[in-house]
Amino acid sequence: MNIREYIRKCDAAFKERLYSVADAIALGQERVICLSGPTCSGKTTAAAMLADRLRADGREVHIISIDDFYFDRDYLHELSRKKGLDGIDYDSADTIDLRALGEFVREVFCGEEIHCPVFDFKTGMRAGVRTVKAEHNDLFIFEGIQAIYPQVTEMFEPIGYVSVYIAPLRSLSVEGEVFEPNEIRLLRRLVRDSNFRNSQPDFTLHLWDSVRENEDKNIFPFVGGCKYSIDSTHEYELGILRPFLERILPTVSEDSKYKSKTKEILMRLSAVESVSSALIEDGSLYKEFV
Repeated sequence: MNIREYIRKCDAAFKERLYSVADAIALGQERVICLSGPTCSGKTTAAAMLADRLRADGREVHIISIDDFYFDRDYLHELSRKKGLDGIDYDSADTIDLRALGEFVREVFCGEEIHCPVFDFKTGMRAGVRTVKAEHNDLFIFEGIQAIYPQVTEMFEPIGYVSVYIAPLRSLSVEGEVFEPNEIRLLRRLVRDSNFRNSQPDFTLHLWDSVRENEDKNIFPFVGGCKYSIDSTHEYELGILRPFLERILPTVSEDSKYKSKTKEILMRLSAVESVSSALIEDGSLYKEFV
């Protein structure tokens, strides 16, 4: 089997895992799906895939990104400053306008047209609104790391919801080097932040301890309460990530406190065979990172 066929096989295996969850949800009565997971788990693409599968079952589906309820950048900068961070922390519960989200949840099930904010990460502000109108049988996917936070899930308790958790759940091993799920997410985030958020690797590494602290406090303790789990590990991913990491990690300056970490990552990846991201087909979850 050549590498292109191997990538297709891995992508197909992931879709099978995700579609089995979608098919089970379609049999239930809940109208709300809370799709959560730690950073760089593949939530955004998985939400779109779940929606497509549920629509194939004849249901109309609305995807609501909880990220759209972020406060504006100036306020988020101030929050981060108080936490001793130089940049914006997008992972904590207090970065979301919970009051506005709660109002949206209450109103959207009343059958009237309402407005959902649209957050622009480039400007760090809400860029406008979009109109949402739900019919009686419509489904909603509320997607975001915050979809598992108790402050968020309690909003859906009067309505009824089903929780879905997605994350890399398996380790990957190459030539004796074992990459644990949390390490895999860090590598994904380094590449994603560089490709799509114009963030330098030292800033991503600077935030990582805060990200992990938030996950240990607000995400991982509640994973056991989720009805479904989807493993987003892709067996080929270390090979895809290596060329990107070899390009961006050497840009970290020699006097950076993260320089030794970047060298360690590159050393551990040296046994991994590089794979071109051009081999990933449209529709793959991995397009979210590269």
